[in-house]
Amino acid sequence: MPSVLLVPDLPLERWPSMDRYAHRLHDWLESSDFGFRVNLAAHVGSLTRDSVGRRGSTGEKRSNRRKAFVRWWSQPVDPSRVVLPGPLHGPQSYAARYYFYPWRVKREAKRADVVHVLDHSYAHMIEKAGRRPVVVTVHDLMPVVVLRSPTDGWREGVRNRFLRQALKALRQADSYIVGTDWLKRELATWLGDERNIHVVPFGVDRAFFGESAVARDRGRREWRIPDDAFVVLHVGSTVDRKNVPLVIQTVARLRQQTDTYLLQVGGRFSAEQEQLIERLDVRRAVRSVASADDTTLRRAYRAADVLLFPSLYEGFGFPVLEAFASGLPVVTSGAGGLKEVAGDAALVVEGRDPAAYVHALERLDDPDERDDMIQKGWERARQFTWQRTAAMTAEIYKPLF
Repeated sequence: MPSVLLVPDLPLERWPSMDRYAHRLHDWLESSDFGFRVNLAAHVGSLTRDSVGRRGSTGEKRSNRRKAFVRWWSQPVDPSRVVLPGPLHGPQSYAARYYFYPWRVKREAKRADVVHVLDHSYAHMIEKAGRRPVVVTVHDLMPVVVLRSPTDGWREGVRNRFLRQALKALRQADSYIVGTDWLKRELATWLGDERNIHVVPFGVDRAFFGESAVARDRGRREWRIPDDAFVVLHVGSTVDRKNVPLVIQTVARLRQQTDTYLLQVGGRFSAEQEQLIERLDVRRAVRSVASADDTTLRRAYRAADVLLFPSLYEGFGFPVLEAFASGLPVVTSGAGGLKEVAGDAALVVEGRDPAAYVHALERLDDPDERDDMIQKGWERARQFTWQRTAAMTAEIYKPLF
């Protein structure tokens, strides 16, 4: 029976969307009868597993730390659990990603018939697959965008060197998977060829559809948000392309009219964003959850009144679907693949004017329009299943065996 080796991101990256994709794709491929075996080149991060939310005892934590350090120098290298000692802790992601993990993938690929790299930023792994066919899932073309931007520091220089290496390797893949037609066109333009690019929409977890009578109250109590406040939610990182300053400015304008709070989940505010929060005097109305497991994330969707997602560039946009499934209206920029994913279920705002976003959010004051958006969101989210993602992915593997 042929076998497929899945190459996920390392857990130390702590990228929830990439972990979720790897977890769900592996689970559905493994549990279905597609006529091939599935193996993982490394453990997948636990952030998108509910069990991560359980707190262990102090003794358990110490025991886990001891095991991690012992594993480093006395056990076979497991790149997903690499812990570098002392002063080397900072660059551990580079060491694991570009040295230990490729070594592991080269060894594991010898027993596979097809290798699937689940994130384009790990495209340098293609070189370790030998002569085996390689499929790469491309989530966006941000590396191309970054390399076109000016740099002025040695850190950016080192980063760009690795990005160029990954992009050079990416062109050598046998097949590509993207989540939207928009990204297919972008990738085809960059490659100069669209023949081996396949659109496979990603899924949304069924757990987001589950109703919880206490999640809203519990979340608001936990984050000290008044019951009658209007809560604007932003999910994801706070990098430049997420357009977080616009979110902060929009909340500041809304607070002139009503008691509005910002709940940011999944990122840490940059120094510039912190300064903007202080300058607009909205500090007491801002709540930040830098790292959230699935239980906390679902609670955030339930505690909020709207998802504001004005990203400047997205290949897909998981938070939009998760909000839909959670019964939460969405206001978005529609940039990149967002408009395609959202369909007609979200309010799409063109441009970067906070006043336009305030106007869109004010439309939610109409109960009929809000209910209509929620219903459309539920219907839209139900079209995206991980079972379908796995089935379509399996069809891409089969000609390569």
